[in-house]
Amino acid sequence: MYVIVSYDISDDRRRFEIMSRLKAMGYVRVQRSLYMARGGSALAKDTARALTRLMGREDSVVILIIDGQTLNNAIKLGTANLSIISEPMVI
Repeated sequence: MYVIVSYDISDDRRRFEIMSRLKAMGYVRVQRSLYMARGGSALAKDTARALTRLMGREDSVVILIIDGQTLNNAIKLGTANLSIISEPMVI
């Protein structure tokens, strides 16, 4: 399972605080306002609680929980790369 967080935050200070909190919680930046981490509903709920404290009224955050198969089936265009958090290779 994976947790995906996407946000739209115009205030630079709040955006930096949210970015820092996500990184501290183990998220990896995939795109400018898109972060991913391994986890399930517990991580998603913890993330929601942490980000709610940092958000302003005009901010927007979406938190999704997806399974590994859904991630593997994602259509990636251009330089999109989700291999940063892919399953470890067994050799």
